[in-house]
Amino acid sequence: MSTTGAAPGRHRSPDQPRPRGGGNGDGSAGDAVRLRDLLRMKRRATGLLAATAGVFLLTFALPDTTAVGFLRSAAEAGMVGGLADWFAVTALFRRPLGLPIPHTALVPTRKDALAENLGQFVTGHFLTRETLHARLTEARLPARLGTALATPAVAERLGREAMTAAVAALSSVRPEDLTDAALELARRDVAARSYSSLLGRFLADRVEGGAHRPVVDLVLPYLRTSLTENRATLRVHLKDLGEGMGVLASMFVTAKRVDRLLDGVVDLLRAMERDPEHQLRGVLERFLRSLATDLQQDADLAERVDGMLRDVLDDPQTRNWVSGILNGALETARSALADPDGAMRQRLTRALIDLGNRAVEDAEFQARLQRWSEQAVMYLVDNYAEEFTRLIRDTVASWDGPATAHRIELAAGRDLQFIRVNGTVVGALAGLVIHAVAVLLG
Repeated sequence: MSTTGAAPGRHRSPDQPRPRGGGNGDGSAGDAVRLRDLLRMKRRATGLLAATAGVFLLTFALPDTTAVGFLRSAAEAGMVGGLADWFAVTALFRRPLGLPIPHTALVPTRKDALAENLGQFVTGHFLTRETLHARLTEARLPARLGTALATPAVAERLGREAMTAAVAALSSVRPEDLTDAALELARRDVAARSYSSLLGRFLADRVEGGAHRPVVDLVLPYLRTSLTENRATLRVHLKDLGEGMGVLASMFVTAKRVDRLLDGVVDLLRAMERDPEHQLRGVLERFLRSLATDLQQDADLAERVDGMLRDVLDDPQTRNWVSGILNGALETARSALADPDGAMRQRLTRALIDLGNRAVEDAEFQARLQRWSEQAVMYLVDNYAEEFTRLIRDTVASWDGPATAHRIELAAGRDLQFIRVNGTVVGALAGLVIHAVAVLLG
C-alpha cells in the first residue's frame, strides 16, 4: 500500500486525496499547507502499519520462543487494528482500494443526507430560543455596542459608511421611476378620498393664523403692475363690453371714463398694498373664509376640485414639473451626503455618539434595546431558522461528491490519521494482553 506523493509517473494510493484546484479545497495557501500535513500524517500512519507487518513477518524467521510469540501476537493484532481503522477512515471518503464495497465512500454518496442532518442539528440545538436568549442576556449587546458607538472614531467611521451606502442607494434611484411612483401614489390617494375638505381646512387654518397675508402682499403689486402694463388691452375690452350692452350704455363708456376707472383700480390696489388693515383686505379674508367653508361642505364644489386634481395629476406637464423637483432633490441629497466635511455627516456622527452614550448610561433605554434585540433575534429564529438548514443543504448539494469529501478530509483528515495510528498501537497492546491470557490459561 503506497503512500507516496502524487508525483508524475508514480502510483497513487487509493486512500490518498487527489489534489484539487478551482475552489475545491486547496486553491489557497492554507489549503496547500493542510494538504501537506494530511499527506505527511497519512505516510506516518501507513509507515507504522507497514512496520508492524514487517515485524510480523520477521517473527517467522526467528526461533519459536515465548518472547517471539508475544511479539508475533502484538504485531498480528496491530496489523488487524491498523487495517480495520484504515478501512474505516478510508470508507468515509472513497472506496477502499477502489472496490465497490457496500457502505463505503459515505461522504460523496450521502453528502446530501449528511448536510440535511447537520442543518437540522444546528437549528435544533444551537438556533433555539432558549440558547440564543441565554447568549444574548450574557452578551449584553446594547451596552457593548453603546460603548463602541460612544467612541468618536467608531461613530465617525460608521457614519461615513452609512453615508456612503446612502449615496450609493440614491445614485441607483432613477428620477423618472421615482416620479412615476409618486404620481401613482397620489392618483391612488385622490381616488380613495376627497381632497377638497383637506384643502378647506388648510385654507381656514392659514387665514385664521394670518398666513395668507404675505401671499396677498405678493399678489397685489403683481396685479397693479399687470393692470398698468395691459392698460390699452383692458381699455379696448371695457369699451367693447359697454357697446355690447346697448346704445345707452355705450354713451357712458367713453375712453376718459374707462381711463378714470382703470386709474381708480390702480390707486385702490396701491392703497391696499400700503395699508395692511385696508377694508378690502377684510373683504378678501371673508371671501377666503367662505371659500374654505364651501370646500369642506359643498359636495358639488368638492367634486369639481377633486376632478381638477385628477386632471392635474394626469397632465404631462405635471410629470415634468415633479420630475424636475425630485431630480434636484436627489442631486442635493447626494451632494450633501457625499461631502466628507458636510453638516449632515457631522450631525450623524454626533447623533451616533449621543446614542452610544445613552445606551451605556440610561438603564431604561438599555433595557429597551435589549428587549428589542431579543425580539428581533427571536423573530428571525422563529421565521428563518429553517432557511439556515436549507442554506446548508443547498450549499452542500451544489458541491460534487469528490469535492465535498476532499474538503472534509482536509479539515479533519489529520486527526483521522491519528485514529489509524492509535488503532495499530492499541491493536498491538490488545494482542499482547490476549496472548498473555492465552499463555496463562494454557
